[in-house]
Amino acid sequence: MERGLFIQLFGSAELLVDGVPVTTKLSAKSLAILCFLVCHEQRRASREKLASMLWSESYETATYNLRYNLWNIKKVIPPDENGAEFLLTSKDCCSINPDYHFRSDLIRLEQLLAIPSQEQDLDHLLELKSLLSKELMEEFYIRDSGEFNDWLLFERTRYQKLSLQVLEQLYEAYTAAGDLAGAESSLQALLRISPYEEDYYLRLMRLHLSRGERHGAIQAYRRCEELLRKDLNLPPSRPLRELYLSLSASAAEQGDGSSPLREINVSHSVWPGGQQVEGAVLADVLELVLSRCDRGTVAKIPKVFLLDLSTICPSLIPAYGLDCPYQQVSQVRLLHSLRGFFSQLSRSCRFHITLESGQWIDPLSLRALHYLCRCCPEGFCVSGLPVEQDV
Repeated sequence: MERGLFIQLFGSAELLVDGVPVTTKLSAKSLAILCFLVCHEQRRASREKLASMLWSESYETATYNLRYNLWNIKKVIPPDENGAEFLLTSKDCCSINPDYHFRSDLIRLEQLLAIPSQEQDLDHLLELKSLLSKELMEEFYIRDSGEFNDWLLFERTRYQKLSLQVLEQLYEAYTAAGDLAGAESSLQALLRISPYEEDYYLRLMRLHLSRGERHGAIQAYRRCEELLRKDLNLPPSRPLRELYLSLSASAAEQGDGSSPLREINVSHSVWPGGQQVEGAVLADVLELVLSRCDRGTVAKIPKVFLLDLSTICPSLIPAYGLDCPYQQVSQVRLLHSLRGFFSQLSRSCRFHITLESGQWIDPLSLRALHYLCRCCPEGFCVSGLPVEQDV
């Protein structure tokens, strides 16, 4: 059993004397004083600072309360093996006695951080990760001490940023050593702290691909897409979408070899007046395709594609529970989402579209259907489609 005083600040704040917990003998504000002193530079602070930070009462009341809490701390924490007192107090300030021997997880953290980066090995980084995995004074809050709570929040944020840096270092170390399991563990820990950081998902997708785990890469993308859409109402970034599209396209080209593609034949008669309505034929074709596809298959398509397509095919909104459709989508983005939509469906289906009176097709639909024929040749073909120069 470790002798002497141990102060734990990461996770639940705890004080142990000779291994025996004494935390309950201290008030919340006594714990706050201890935390502030241990964290503060040179482990000292003025009485005025402590009183104003923890008590909003008059100066006399605040100084009395501070004096009482300092007395209580001295009462609870005994002298060390050399007879040194824990706290040193004067008229103007109080401090932790530099000659008092005690241990703390924060002191250990400072010792590890003092090691030059070029001398830090994997064991040092893992110990840093373990220490920083818990929040400073977890769930600790004093209702009537706003200044202290603000200070504590700032310190928590600072250590969280430090935790991100350590995890980044671990990721780099594992990657350099070829330890992909360790690299993935570091990325997952990074995502627990910063769940909206898309670069971590991109790295995770690439890591899965380096292990030949295409399904794992797709799952990472879908996790990112769902979180961004649900919490921020944003689509994934372009690099993520492009990587996902390349995976979907390659899957469509290769097929899984387990069963033949289901042939879906769709016929559509183009309305002559529809030539003046941009996207009219494309919307009709999408409606027909969706009516012939399995709902579960369509539901697996990234919602960002469905949301883009809902701008020309509004029936997608109630059918698939889309929260808020885009008001405007550029043609480039629309074509990009069309490709993603049909690349996903063509993993199990091959679409044959027959147009009657195709000469009346509107320009947007013409461009879109030609584009799909070029980028999804194994899963999508159209007959009766005029060449683009004809319109």
